[in-house]
Amino acid sequence: MTQEREGVDDKMKMLFTQIYIQVGVTFPFNHMFQRYLSAETTKLVEPSPRFIELYGEDYNLVFNVSAKKELAINEIVGPRVTKRDKYVEFSIFLPFTPIMQRPNPNESALEHLFEGVYDVLGRYEIDILQLKAEQGKLIGEIMSSAEMFGFEDE
Repeated sequence: MTQEREGVDDKMKMLFTQIYIQVGVTFPFNHMFQRYLSAETTKLVEPSPRFIELYGEDYNLVFNVSAKKELAINEIVGPRVTKRDKYVEFSIFLPFTPIMQRPNPNESALEHLFEGVYDVLGRYEIDILQLKAEQGKLIGEIMSSAEMFGFEDE
């Protein structure tokens, strides 16, 4: 095996960003959350032959997290492929109103986000078993870490 194939940087990465387009529709997760979720999910998935066939081995999956008040279920938009950056981008719009009605909205938002990620990975036949097995642990880590939340009023 060449050093290039062994390098961590050559592995498909899963990257999470957030952009909220409706006033007052946001979740309090910050850049530390994005960094943590990106690193941990990247460790748990491998690009499938289908993904490599479509994009090559050096493309990354980008998940833009957002939310909309009027949704009852997740809405997934994409892919948007950027050859220059080698990104395959999807926007996952979470159903804000139903999530906010749950006893723990932040945890519910994370559960909805994982469901959206599984939907996208399924489109490319990417194995989600390891990620599903670790979902509870990842959500627990996020929920128990104040540094992953950007509460400005506290």
